[in-house]
Amino acid sequence: MNQSTFATTTDEMVRRIGTISEDVGASVCFGTPVERDGHTVIPVARVSFGYGMGFGGGTDNKRGNTAEFGGPAAEGGGGGGGGGGSSTPVAVIDITEHGVEIEPVTDATRIAMSSFMFAGWALFWITMTIRTVARESNKTQRHGMDKAS
Repeated sequence: MNQSTFATTTDEMVRRIGTISEDVGASVCFGTPVERDGHTVIPVARVSFGYGMGFGGGTDNKRGNTAEFGGPAAEGGGGGGGGGGSSTPVAVIDITEHGVEIEPVTDATRIAMSSFMFAGWALFWITMTIRTVARESNKTQRHGMDKAS
């Protein structure tokens, strides 16, 4: 990667990071209001995002190193980056002349997964408790047999 490309990439990264405050805000969480039949409905979402990047570099020609297949040492290079995000609906705000109502959006998948995780956790601890009680019971029985002998 030459110095010009590195500088251009770095400048672009800084420019994009600088626009995050414009891209993220209440407008990302609260959708566009929809008006119909005396109701104003505003969708609400949980929004998250992340990004990362990395770079590489340099050469090691001073020591006369060679590449794995017998060629001269490589000059190096590198780079990379990525990002992602997600948006999950959480509620709907309904505004009428009679008041404001907030209707939560139920995520059935999340509830089901939480239930399965809890059931697995409970089964694990019940199994461990029964196993421990059985071991202790066997120790007590063996200890009683040893005294009887």
